[in-house]
Amino acid sequence: MLSLLVVVGLGGTLLILISGAGELVDGLGLTALGEVSEDLSPLSMLTLDLMLASLIVVAGLATWIVHRIRPRYVSSVSGGIRWRWLARCLMIITPVWVLYMLIGTLTDPPASGRPDQWILLLAMAVLITPFQAAGEEYLFRGWLVQNVSAYFAHPAIGLTASTMVSAALFSLAHGSFDPWVIANISTLAVAACLTNWRTGGLEAGIAMHVVNNVAVGVVTITIGGYADSFVSEATTGTAVEVAIGLVVHAIAVALILWQARRTGVQRLYRPTAIPEVARAPENTNPPAPPAGVYVLANDRPIWTAPLG
Repeated sequence: MLSLLVVVGLGGTLLILISGAGELVDGLGLTALGEVSEDLSPLSMLTLDLMLASLIVVAGLATWIVHRIRPRYVSSVSGGIRWRWLARCLMIITPVWVLYMLIGTLTDPPASGRPDQWILLLAMAVLITPFQAAGEEYLFRGWLVQNVSAYFAHPAIGLTASTMVSAALFSLAHGSFDPWVIANISTLAVAACLTNWRTGGLEAGIAMHVVNNVAVGVVTITIGGYADSFVSEATTGTAVEVAIGLVVHAIAVALILWQARRTGVQRLYRPTAIPEVARAPENTNPPAPPAGVYVLANDRPIWTAPLG
């Protein structure tokens, strides 16, 4: 929480210096309590996305300061994002979401058209939304899951408990208390927890989250329905939406695990081997003692003079 306050405070101070306090409040659509309103202007969405993206820094700082663990181990067991594995996950699941969005658009056409300044919003959806999605994964599937799991000795119990906590908090953070909306959002959380556990890192969950958010943003910005794509207190869902979400994420999980087995991605932490201390090799054939006259001194033979 302290890290988040620092990041948000620095960002807010910079925006105030650039835009001016009065223009900032009007442009961001901020209420008296500092909450982001329904304003969908590019500046408002940029502020929200950057705040969520800063959760990457927040999770890393909390892990480093409080737990004395290097922040890079929040990303994966190998200590950092495995970029090739992340790219592979993005490549294999993107067609699934393309088909998913195509079917959804054909069966339920958007009622509203393109938003104002849609070109700028589209650029933000492609360039900035991935960091926003990654920030949420670092908090809810990185820092949170690792902390909850650490309280349980049995891996299966730790996985179950941390997945339930992550799914519940992640769903409620979106603002809707509709059970179908909560269940639908939870499918992403559960799928991310399972794939991250089986692959030893956040890359699979980040890939699913990024592809989902970018696909929704691109489709709703270019075709219509952008305002309706955001979850709020008034958002409601259906059992059909939950069922479709389960199928989509089940296919994504199956594809990711298939590729994980093919590539042999590292699942567990491997401690660095401690090198053995160098020592002189043992002489198995010691040289024979020189010929001569020996006397015993303190039960030890002492050489005195050569023979002859």
